[in-house]
Amino acid sequence: MCLICGWVYDESAGLPDEGIPAGTLWTDVPMNWTCPECGARKEDFEMVAL
Repeated sequence: MCLICGWVYDESAGLPDEGIPAGTLWTDVPMNWTCPECGARKEDFEMVAL
């Protein structure tokens, strides 16, 4: 979950529009990726249980 805006990355859905296929684990998302809602960096995210 993004600590800035609250957007949640769903590993099962991925982000196909950004080149991240469904099933991509969070650890496999590139370090230079940014939040699609607010532009926060990957380091501004925290794991949460859904």
